[in-house]
Amino acid sequence: MIDYEEDYVWKTLLRYEGSVALSAALYGFVSSVLCGVIHIFHGEVQLFLKETGLEEITSSQIWAALTAVLTALLAFRTTQALARFWEGTSLLHQMRGEWFDSVSCLVSFSMGSKKTTEVKIFRQTLVRLMSLCHGSALEEIADTDSLTAIDVFGLDSATLRHLKTFKQDYGFNRVECLLHTMRQLATQAFHDKVVVIDAPILTRVYQTLARGFVNLLNAKKIVDTNFPFPYAQLIATLLWVNLILTPLIMASLMRGSWVFACLFTFVPIFGSFSLNAAAGQLENPFGN
Repeated sequence: MIDYEEDYVWKTLLRYEGSVALSAALYGFVSSVLCGVIHIFHGEVQLFLKETGLEEITSSQIWAALTAVLTALLAFRTTQALARFWEGTSLLHQMRGEWFDSVSCLVSFSMGSKKTTEVKIFRQTLVRLMSLCHGSALEEIADTDSLTAIDVFGLDSATLRHLKTFKQDYGFNRVECLLHTMRQLATQAFHDKVVVIDAPILTRVYQTLARGFVNLLNAKKIVDTNFPFPYAQLIATLLWVNLILTPLIMASLMRGSWVFACLFTFVPIFGSFSLNAAAGQLENPFGN
């Protein structure tokens, strides 16, 4: 997801990062050039249409039929993409909320303990592990490794070696390993009287940790599941047919001005390719 502000319209208009306008404009330009060529050789084109029998079919009939199907498909894809976008955003916030609640509860449960030193070590270790867990979860769905965590090297050597071995040597999921480690940490703290709370209440922490992980898996579902290929292929085919057909239609309708013919060719092609590209980005809302 790209963070931006709409205080100034011109800043939004001229921003390149995340924009689909440039790639869509390229297709619109190609279609406009094709329209100009058809306009120049209008006589030859009309002769070709007459010989093939296409002259009997009005331009509006062809273009309306194609545009109607393409518009319906683009609207369907955009609707699905927006639903995935909001679902992904909601899942990440729910994941963060569940895991924050887990840490907050454990810190609160340790307030009644008289083992001051052990409580301090427990809290610091818990925060480091959860920070690394949350960062690893975001890296996993955003396909990046540039996120930072709170004082990772404050963890002891055995824990760091354990995490490295599980990830690099055995290929285990780091988030799963960290969640298991935090459960072990909480259980050990309970037995050592660092966490002073009844066992049934402590199980709430395990439940919120699990619910946060389920939200992460649902977010990964969005990343791993692409828009259905048959629809994507059909949309791509109709976009290219529209790119070729629209110049022919506009050149026939606006014989008096090649400038307006090219302009009115550019606009629908630019719009349709922009919608398709924007939907493609919204289908995976994670990353930049």
